[in-house]
Amino acid sequence: MGFLVAFNRKLTLLNHKNIIESKIADINSQRVGLTNKISELASQISDLNDSESPSVKKLEATKTKLEALDKQLSLRLETYQSQLQAINTEYQSADTMLQQNIQQSFSYNGR
Repeated sequence: MGFLVAFNRKLTLLNHKNIIESKIADINSQRVGLTNKISELASQISDLNDSESPSVKKLEATKTKLEALDKQLSLRLETYQSQLQAINTEYQSADTMLQQNIQQSFSYNGR
């Protein structure tokens, strides 16, 4: 019975791990896009070279919003990375339990 429980737990954890890794990849992709947009805005602001211009102020406001969004994504990424670390730890524990159950099942009188 322990074998099936450990095996099922490993499969469940592997599924969760895949979901979290997918979310991490999505966030990283979004952050790359945001970084590119922020760089473009910084370049446009620099090219305009007039800090009092309404268009520069609008670009700076947009840049600030994008930077805030990047920060939110960064925090979410940290959360997912922590979850992934916990899942990996539990996965290793389930793997150890599975290996012990296999060893007990195939040993002869505890040898």
